[in-house]
Amino acid sequence: MKVVMRFLSELRRRKVIQTLIPFLGLIWLLLQIIAVVTPLLNLSPFVATSLTIFLFACFPVVFYLAWYFDITPQGIKVTAVDYSEHPKPLGLKWWLGLSVVIVGSLMLGLHYFDNARTDYVKRTEGLVNNVKASSIAVLPFRDQSPESDQQYLAAGVTEELASLLGQVAGLQVASASAGFSLARQNLLPVDIARRLKVDTLLSGSIHKIGNQIRLRVELINAEDGMTLWSQSFSRELTDIFAVETEIARAIANLLQQRYLEAGSLTSLNSTASSDAYMMYLRGREQYRLQTTESIKEARRLFEQAIALDPEYAMAYVALADTIILLAEGSASFGVLKADIAATLAEQHLAKALVRAPELAEAHAIRGLLLFYLLSNYDAALPALDKALSLNPNLAQAHLWRFAALEQLGRSQDAWQALQQAYKLDPIAITHQYNLALKLAERGELAAAKEQYQQLITDFPGSAAGYLGLARLNSTFASTDTPILNQIENNALLSDIEPQLLQDIKALGWQKK
Repeated sequence: MKVVMRFLSELRRRKVIQTLIPFLGLIWLLLQIIAVVTPLLNLSPFVATSLTIFLFACFPVVFYLAWYFDITPQGIKVTAVDYSEHPKPLGLKWWLGLSVVIVGSLMLGLHYFDNARTDYVKRTEGLVNNVKASSIAVLPFRDQSPESDQQYLAAGVTEELASLLGQVAGLQVASASAGFSLARQNLLPVDIARRLKVDTLLSGSIHKIGNQIRLRVELINAEDGMTLWSQSFSRELTDIFAVETEIARAIANLLQQRYLEAGSLTSLNSTASSDAYMMYLRGREQYRLQTTESIKEARRLFEQAIALDPEYAMAYVALADTIILLAEGSASFGVLKADIAATLAEQHLAKALVRAPELAEAHAIRGLLLFYLLSNYDAALPALDKALSLNPNLAQAHLWRFAALEQLGRSQDAWQALQQAYKLDPIAITHQYNLALKLAERGELAAAKEQYQQLITDFPGSAAGYLGLARLNSTFASTDTPILNQIENNALLSDIEPQLLQDIKALGWQKK
C-alpha cells in the first residue's frame, strides 16, 4: 500500500495527470476530424484505423515524457527526484484529475470499440457503404406481377417503408405522397431527389403470385443516380411486415454510423390476417383518390378490414380519418353531421390507441379531430406533439400543428411548423398554398408569387395556385378578372381538394 501511495504521490508531483487530461482532449478532437475527413476525401478506412492506433500508441510515450520532464517558462527540464521517504498527501483536485483520465480513457476506448463492433456487424450483413446520408425519399414501388393488378400492394409497401424509416432518429424522410406526385410527372430519380432535397432514394418493385411475393429494393445515390445497394426478398404474403421492417433496418444501417439491432424497428401497421391487410390497402387506394365516392368506398373497405381482424389498429385509424373527411363543412365531403362524425372518429381512435398506444398516426388523426371538428386547439397540440415524438417525419401532422398554432395566435411557432411540413413534402397542394399565403403575409411577395407559380406548374388543374395569384395581385375584388370569374363560377373551385379547403378554413378563409 505504501508503494502505491508513493507512486500516486509521484504522479501528482511530476504533474503527469495535468499533462494527460489535455492530451486525451487532443486525441478526441483529432479522432473527430479523422471521422469527418476520411469519407470526404474518399480515404481508405485503413488510414483512419492507422491514425487511431498511432494516437493511442502515443499515450504511453506522453506518460513517460510527463513523468521525467517538466515544461517551464525556462524550457523543458528534467523533473527533480524526490528523496524524501514520506509521500505528500494527495488532495481532492488530484484525485479528480486521475478520475478524469481514467473515465476519459474508458469512454474513448468504449466509443471506438463500439464503432469497430458496428463496422464488423455491418460487414457480416453486407451493409457496408461509404455514403453517409441524413435524408431519403421512398419512390413508388413498381408492380411487376403477371396481371399488373397489385398496384395497391406496391403503394402500401411504399407508404409503410416511409413510415418505418420515419421512426429512425436523425433521418429525414420525405413524405410518400410527394414521391407519388413526382413519379406521375415521369421525372428521373435524380430530378425527384433534387426537388425533395434528399441525399438518397429507395426504389423497388414487387412481384406477387398467389401468396408468394418477391420484393427487390435499390438504394440510389441522389447525386449521380448510381445504385449503392440492392437486394431481393422472397417471402410469403403473411411475412410482408417482417420483410418491410428488415428492409427499413438495412437502409438505416447503410446510411448511418450507428447500428440498429434486429427488432429495434417495429411495424405497428401489422395484422395477423393477410385478407384484412389487403382490404386495408384497397381502402388506402380509394382514399388517395380524394373524391366523395372514393372516400365512402374507403370507409367501407376499412370497416371490412376491421371485420376480418378486430385487433387491426391501423384500420381503426384509417376509418377515423375517412369519417373526419366525411363530416359536413366546406373543408370536407359533407355527408355526415359534424357531431356524429366526431363521436364515431373518437370511438375508433380510442380502439386504435388501446391496441397500439405508440402508433404515431393515431395520435396525429386525434389531433386533427380535436382542432378541426371540435375546435379544441389547446388539446390538439399535445396529441400532435405526441405523434411527432414517435415519428418526426409526419408531414401532415406538422401542417395540422401549424393550423392549430395559427388559431392560438402563436404565429412564429406556426411558421416553423409550416416550414417543417413543407420541408418533408414540398409537393402537396396544401403545403405549397399555405406557405405562399404566409410568405405574402410576411411581406415576401416575390417568394410568394414564385411559390404560387410552382403550385400551378405542379397542379395546373387545381384552382389553388390561381386563387393565390389572384389574391396576391389584388385582383380578387375585380369582377372582370378571368381568374376570379373562374373561381366565382366554380369552374376551378370545385377542383380544390377537400384537404386544401380544410386547411384554408383553419386559417379563417371562407369562399365568397
